[in-house]
Amino acid sequence: MSDLIQNIKDIYAAFGRGDTATILASLTDDVSWEFEAPAELSWSGIRHTPQETAGFFAGIAAEHANPNLEMTEFFSTNDAVAAFGRYQATVKATGIRVDTPVAHYFKFRDGKIARYINIINSGAFVEATRPAAARAAG
Repeated sequence: MSDLIQNIKDIYAAFGRGDTATILASLTDDVSWEFEAPAELSWSGIRHTPQETAGFFAGIAAEHANPNLEMTEFFSTNDAVAAFGRYQATVKATGIRVDTPVAHYFKFRDGKIARYINIINSGAFVEATRPAAARAAG
């Protein structure tokens, strides 16, 4: 296993413990942390510093209960890692459990993460966030 893959596995372990400080310390000062999704998901957006990136994790903590991230496949080059798996969480506002495939891309510079891209079924989270009457109306 490459050192970069082990670094990413350590980042996932920190996420599982709720240890965002470890994650934020692994980022470059000019990181690009990207999760393009509708604005109603507070954890969406493109952030450009570790301080802004903290908002991604704060949004997940505010909106999700019992998150479970299980990454099962990892691929690396000399400066990047792609990881694939599943993410499950219960949307606090509605109690709906979402289970979605997930893909992450990490680009490294000088041993730190310089770019992150998160690809999930954001539509499933948007739908799960809608009140029951709105979901029923379609």
